[in-house]
Amino acid sequence: MANNHTDHEHQSILSRRRFVSGVSLAGIAGLAGCGGQQAEQTATETSGDGGDETDAGDTDTETETEVQATSEAQRKIQELAYITNQTLPVLPVMEKLAQSFQSTDDWNVPGTDSDAVQTYWPTEWLPREGQWTATDDSDDDRLTFAQWAVPQDSQYNPWNGQNYGEARRLMFDRFMKYNLATQEYTGYAIQDWEVGEETVSLTVREGLTWHNGDAVTATDVANQVKLDIYNGGSLGNFVAPEDVGAVSDRVTAVDESTVEITLAEPASETILLAYLQPKRLTAHDGSYGEFVTALDEAAGEDERASALSDLTNDTTPEPVGCGPFQFEDADSQRTLLTKYEDHPDADNINVPEAEYLYKPQNQGRWNSLINNETDGSATLFMPQNRLNQLPDSMQVSLIPRHWGMGLMFNFEEEPVDDVRVRKAIAHVVNRENAALNSGAGTQSKLAVTYPSGLTGEFNDQIEGGWLDGVADEFETYGPGESQTEAAASLLRDAGYEKQNGTWQKDGEPLELPIKGPSGFSDWVTGVETIVSNLKDFGIEAESVMLDNSTYWGSDYSNGDFVVGLQGWASYDHSYPYFHFDWIFNSWDAKNAWNLPSEFESPILHDDERDGETVTPVDIVDELSTANQ
Repeated sequence: MANNHTDHEHQSILSRRRFVSGVSLAGIAGLAGCGGQQAEQTATETSGDGGDETDAGDTDTETETEVQATSEAQRKIQELAYITNQTLPVLPVMEKLAQSFQSTDDWNVPGTDSDAVQTYWPTEWLPREGQWTATDDSDDDRLTFAQWAVPQDSQYNPWNGQNYGEARRLMFDRFMKYNLATQEYTGYAIQDWEVGEETVSLTVREGLTWHNGDAVTATDVANQVKLDIYNGGSLGNFVAPEDVGAVSDRVTAVDESTVEITLAEPASETILLAYLQPKRLTAHDGSYGEFVTALDEAAGEDERASALSDLTNDTTPEPVGCGPFQFEDADSQRTLLTKYEDHPDADNINVPEAEYLYKPQNQGRWNSLINNETDGSATLFMPQNRLNQLPDSMQVSLIPRHWGMGLMFNFEEEPVDDVRVRKAIAHVVNRENAALNSGAGTQSKLAVTYPSGLTGEFNDQIEGGWLDGVADEFETYGPGESQTEAAASLLRDAGYEKQNGTWQKDGEPLELPIKGPSGFSDWVTGVETIVSNLKDFGIEAESVMLDNSTYWGSDYSNGDFVVGLQGWASYDHSYPYFHFDWIFNSWDAKNAWNLPSEFESPILHDDERDGETVTPVDIVDELSTANQ
């Protein structure tokens, strides 16, 4: 990423953003939502990371970032990173660069080294901005992409996640755009915003209309914010943390074009914008107004639960969108969209149609890109042997996800409830080899250097940024080697001894089954490397890969594992708050990993805490309101 051009150390919490002027925000990636959710894949040959298009040989990923934060925020970030590093509630193994694909055959698109492709995702932003257009001699009058769900079974209610159609990318506009390279926010469906100590104001883009001709109004935007909060969206923690019933009074349309959100307490602008930016404006009042009214007027928790159930069970097979393409029809094989001529950016688009073909497996998607059946893919993991089969006209870009595979420890299971065992595992695992093998020659996986909960391996955002001045205090655990002597010392201190090549305690071998989703092929390969490292050291490790639905829906969610696989960070965020909130305060941490509320950890900054007994969630909460 490029350096920031805004000095947030000297910026007031009250700031104004304009539609056409980009705004730098230090250390934050765009996509927000609830963050830290489990990876979603539906195919049997899927990648754990959901990948991007990339050909490392053709892609410039030198995107240095200057991390800027107040001294207060910096100290809290460093303290939380140190607690993570010293106690290892999770073991971050690798960080991901996603692959994103764009065809240059018949299409004008920016090159892989362009800032323009550094978004989530190029397939939806480039067409809107006139940067994905048919060439003058092209006979192609349709953009073609792929979708996971059967087109005629797809629906477009975002609060009902089942069969959520990928055509949403072109049918609904996001609130704002965030560019990962320039670290700038620019307005989109929301053209202007203001963040103050008590309120956030959002202004609707002038001239934006729904596909049925209705003007997009502040009521529609307020509906979107409300429904997201009612459905458990994290923005609710800053708007109505104690009583969700207060949402109706705290999110209001003050006029036709302005929404005002009242905050429960001052909050970091960085965090608030990260939750607002990725929202797709879907909540057309004519389609969703009745659900908003029912939730606003619910007399108690039972009524609210019933109203929420009505919302989440509703399907919208033929939606009223507000994006540059509108729904035309869908059958068993494709979803067809037609250009919406009244969209403000319609003149940037020179093709009349877009389509999404039914491709439920990675293999089919790879073949479609190789055979020029599709014109690109938002994000898709493709191993090097298949990348080599791509035509020269298919370019591959690397886009940082601030996320990757990690080992999750179940704190109610021996032996990983002992920090000495967790540290021994960290010393033994060669993270560089695991990342290299997981990436299958694509260079899209980077080993974590400092297991600390911080992302940014690809741009020196950690040692040269968040940990500037204190990195030497952190343990690396040997990212590119198996530090067997350090691991052996820790295990002996924990009461283990090595007999006949196997570590034992009270005559029982040290066993370490690692469970994960078998459909995440890159994770499976990474775990094979990890298991090999542990076995070579004398730990009886094994890879236990289960089908995706069994792993996520049963074993993982029920905490039925000793070590499990999951993303260790809050994906698509770089600002550390989101990662530490995921590690210490998520549903997964509390219910699947059974994390304790308190840890014993050495102190990094004396002015941040009094003793070695620490409740990390308290520091996470303090970080959420620290001025940027």
